[in-house]
Amino acid sequence: MRFLPFRLKVLGAFLTLLTAVLVSSLVLVDRSQTRQTKTEIRRQLEVARNVFTSLLRRRDLELNRSLSLLAKDHAFKQALATENMDTIVSTLQSLKSRVMADAIWITDDEGEVKESTLEEPFEARLSDLPIVESALDEHPASAVLRLAGVPYQLTAVPVLAPDVIGVLIAGFKINDAVALEIKTITRSEVSFENDGKIFASTLSDEAHKKALESDLASISDTDPTVIRIGTRRNLVLRAPVAQGVAAYLERSWDEAIEPLEKLRRLVFFVGLVGFLLTALVGLFVAGSVTAPVAELVAATKKLSEGDLDTAVDIRQNDELGQLGKAFNDMAGGLREKERFRSVLNKAVSKEIAEELLKKGMIELGGEERRVTVLFSDIRSFTTLSENLSPQELITQLNAYFKRMGAAIQRERGVIDKYIGDAIMALWGAPVSAPDDAVRAQRAALAMFAELDRLNDTRRDASLPPLKIGVGLNAGTAVAGNLGSESRASYTVIGDAVNLASRVEGLTKHYGAGIIVTASVREESSGADFLYRSLDLVRVKGKKKPIEVFELLGENAPPPDWLGDYEAAVAAYRAGDFTGARTGFGALADRNRNDPAVALYLERLQGLPGKADASWNPAHTMTEK
Repeated sequence: MRFLPFRLKVLGAFLTLLTAVLVSSLVLVDRSQTRQTKTEIRRQLEVARNVFTSLLRRRDLELNRSLSLLAKDHAFKQALATENMDTIVSTLQSLKSRVMADAIWITDDEGEVKESTLEEPFEARLSDLPIVESALDEHPASAVLRLAGVPYQLTAVPVLAPDVIGVLIAGFKINDAVALEIKTITRSEVSFENDGKIFASTLSDEAHKKALESDLASISDTDPTVIRIGTRRNLVLRAPVAQGVAAYLERSWDEAIEPLEKLRRLVFFVGLVGFLLTALVGLFVAGSVTAPVAELVAATKKLSEGDLDTAVDIRQNDELGQLGKAFNDMAGGLREKERFRSVLNKAVSKEIAEELLKKGMIELGGEERRVTVLFSDIRSFTTLSENLSPQELITQLNAYFKRMGAAIQRERGVIDKYIGDAIMALWGAPVSAPDDAVRAQRAALAMFAELDRLNDTRRDASLPPLKIGVGLNAGTAVAGNLGSESRASYTVIGDAVNLASRVEGLTKHYGAGIIVTASVREESSGADFLYRSLDLVRVKGKKKPIEVFELLGENAPPPDWLGDYEAAVAAYRAGDFTGARTGFGALADRNRNDPAVALYLERLQGLPGKADASWNPAHTMTEK
């Protein structure tokens, strides 16, 4: 992205603020109006649903009243009792015209139809209807039911003389006429659905009906649902009528929000005018501060390119003047800090240098830290160096330290110091991490990988290969600046450090490349390192024995001999010398170059078959 002038940034801030205010206002108004509009449509649809329910109830009352009057008529009962069908048919047709019903039936005392106003034969068995069964029990009843697949609003009234001699049934079809009647009252579109199909509706658009049918499953009878018909949107509310039959009441959402659309356009116009006015004012304000800021930008660019002698000359008694002075002070501080950094980076590790520079001054003292300490040493380096000139010795050591240091630093280790040909490295000070022990072991493995590559180079130069030993221990140590106020160094001291040094010395005794203590293994239990038990040992200067392990690798399959080796070590520690001799003897036959196996066999010489109760498997070292 191209660099933007400061004036454009100031202008952008003005315009962004205005845009945020305008957009927030528009969103709030839009949400409020949309919510109110939807609430109003919901209220209207609920009123329409109530009107629909009231219409069904009113028609039911009219049917019930008319049928009840006819059922009490003496002449009608006499005709029914004598099966005077002409009188019955005439009476039913007269009642149908008066109440404008779609059909009227009369049954006998068993509920079987005797006569009907329908011209076509009716296949449905009315005697199976719940309302007919109720009327036969002398209880008038009403319901919306389907007869031959057609929904009817039905009312059944018993004819008593004084026992039930028949049932009068009258009904209205729920059809387009009913839907139109509801629409006339509520001004809402009305559709009736039966088993997922629209069978009656005020909708004339077939596409609209199909769109409604496709969304029936998602329409609620508690909250209006938005459906799309092409580019138009309607809000629909469901009104249950009977089992499998429901009414759907609709109102146009687009017509309802038209006032809101007008309000949006008005707010947009006002916002556009305000945007243009703000742009003009913002350009004027930004122009008043452009010059000093441009000077600061140019100076900052030089500073970022490494020109620490950069300074600005802003002679203003305001915030920009203070900023210019602060910039000059900062540049001076960077010059001083860079000078110290250059010296420190050559004397100590980068992490320790950063820690000292961050504090600003060196204070003697320290703090307890949980650290993982690594010591490494070149085997027989004294013998190697006897035939080298000082310059050759330094050159070879630097080549070695360069590779080993890179392996340690890749795993975020801190090289505390170089002691002759030895290296002391830390994890956990001055910066700690949960995986310090894991990284320390990975660094040790990486050191051996680097050593192999270095030895390949040395062989090509006809130089003898180097061998090293690495020891690791984890524990609590004191980390801080040690020395005097005139000369101090950042380091760690304590028993954990001394033990790490002793463990590195054990690598010579056991012929192992990397030895770690039990504390290192425990703190890296989540990683997939491969170990073998070496010994329980009292290092020189310690009374309490520690368990040490040889680190064999990471994410590597165990060798086929490892299980037998661990079993032999376990037998030795348990005092089963016969079993230990057998196990180590078999291992020696398989691999005669394993120093640890040879060491155990040497210890087992002269021991009985089994240890007594005083047996202690810990080995005491008499040298470092």
